[in-house]
Amino acid sequence: MNEAMLLLGTAVSGHDVVRGKVVAVSADGVLVSSQALGEAPRLCEVLHTSKHGPVFSEGDRVLIWTSQEEGERDIVLGRIGLSGSPVLPPALGPEELTLEAKKSLTIRCGSGSITIREDGKILIKGKDLVSHAQRLNRIKGGAAQIN
Repeated sequence: MNEAMLLLGTAVSGHDVVRGKVVAVSADGVLVSSQALGEAPRLCEVLHTSKHGPVFSEGDRVLIWTSQEEGERDIVLGRIGLSGSPVLPPALGPEELTLEAKKSLTIRCGSGSITIREDGKILIKGKDLVSHAQRLNRIKGGAAQIN
């Protein structure tokens, strides 16, 4: 029985808890290598503790619940420490980002919001609206109404 099982107060025959490293992430699971297992990387299931589920990156150190039973996959219990993937500065982020919704899309922060509706209407709400342009600030439409 290893220390992790002692801490949990349970001993489960045919299982062990070991440390590993994420090799790849796919829709089927997380591919993990471990010196303790001494073999090729294993495709593991992931323990989900919230509706969003954990997000792993290549190089993350993880804790794995292993199984010695035939046909039963190992389970990644969680990440150890911080993510191994570097945080990219905004300049290296995506060049384009698309968010889609069927009826409406709202971005809200405090008492301000931007809502885009399926009929093409865009609503911008806030205590103050400020528009800055280094060059031309154009208002174009069938009609423009101020107050």
